[in-house]
Amino acid sequence: MSSPESTSSNSSNYTLFLLALAASVFLGAQLGAVQRGSETMRWQQANSEKQIESLKDSKKRFAEAIVKRDEQVKQSGQVQTQYTALFNDLLDLSKTDEDAKKVVQKWGIQRQAPAEGAAKPDEKKASETK
Repeated sequence: MSSPESTSSNSSNYTLFLLALAASVFLGAQLGAVQRGSETMRWQQANSEKQIESLKDSKKRFAEAIVKRDEQVKQSGQVQTQYTALFNDLLDLSKTDEDAKKVVQKWGIQRQAPAEGAAKPDEKKASETK
């Protein structure tokens, strides 16, 4: 049979073996987690690069759309100025011409009241002289 010293030696070897096995399993699990984490980081980096490219593309398209719309905005401003001048001339003409007066009354054409906070020309002159 075995001596007590050899059983004690075997049990300490067995304990050491189990401890080494547990440490290696733990380290293996940690390495697996690090690998999965690095894969996730690579995926996130690739995804963020795609998003950055998409944002750059969107910004470029937005700038092009602004340039395209700028001409339309200028044209609409010109048309609005022309219509305003036409209607102002029609309102002035309606003071003396009966046909113009009928058109103004039929379509309800009138001058816009100045926006709130905007002083009338007479009020501006009076406030500047004070």
